Amino acid sequence: MTQIKFWFFISTLSIAFSNDGGGYRFIGNSTQEYYQDLESVFEMNIGPWDLLTNFSGRQTFEFMAPKEKQDEIICKVEWSKVIATSRVGDKVTPNHEAQKQNGTSFTMKYDSITGEIISVVGNDETSTQMLEMTEDGGIGDLFKGDDQNLLYPFGSDSIRYVGDVWAIEREAEKGNNWMFEEFEGTEKTKITYKFNKLKEKKGNKIAYIKLENITEISGVGSNRGKSVDMTITTVVDGKIKFNLTTGLTESCKMSMSIAGSGRDLEDDDIKEFSMGLNAKVKQKFK
Repeated sequence: MTQIKFWFFISTLSIAFSNDGGGYRFIGNSTQEYYQDLESVFEMNIGPWDLLTNFSGRQTFEFMAPKEKQDEIICKVEWSKVIATSRVGDKVTPNHEAQKQNGTSFTMKYDSITGEIISVVGNDETSTQMLEMTEDGGIGDLFKGDDQNLLYPFGSDSIRYVGDVWAIEREAEKGNNWMFEEFEGTEKTKITYKFNKLKEKKGNKIAYIKLENITEISGVGSNRGKSVDMTITTVVDGKIKFNLTTGLTESCKMSMSIAGSGRDLEDDDIKEFSMGLNAKVKQKFK
């Protein structure tokens, strides 16, 4: 269930349109319905415990018919075919919480000019509950890129050429964190893209994009009266193949690693943990 934000981010990387003169503008799809199949494996190691979660599912994206002078892009996103299991030590069980995503749907509104997100609303009670559990510092925050923009997921509508490298950097105060009841700190993010190459394949133009997302969260968190000085570093590497002819992602493969350490402010005891995730996505028109 905490993977919703992550997959919203992946879905915005779905469309690229070519431009004359050898350059290409990467612009998110906002009109044609499509679906994406996704798989992920999430691992966490903290102290003596090992946790492994397998997840697969399908997201269907349906864009509402535009109205006269419409200033919003409206998209309905629905989950189906969700399968999830968890393993703690040697014990494997169904992940019923993650499977609750099956059948949930959300209505997303974006500004039609800037592409910035305006709102996300669950379409029923279960969907609303799932959405609330992913907001305000959920694990999905660790996977974010420029996921709040539907039209310009790579930061702008600039023309890009093969070999181009560009980056998006941000720094902001962070007042929540999925590990703590209270948290106060900062978040620094640098997302780097590289347009590696362009290939012709059966009459289609395929763009190869490399992604690196490095995020560092540092600050003081509190749980049950105990305070910890915490630093978490997340590194996401991705390889994305865009079919510029059809406007869909032929494949997206991503890997993530998280390393964290916390110092108890009462006794200076230090705890460390690590996490990892591998994921892949494929998209097709309905």
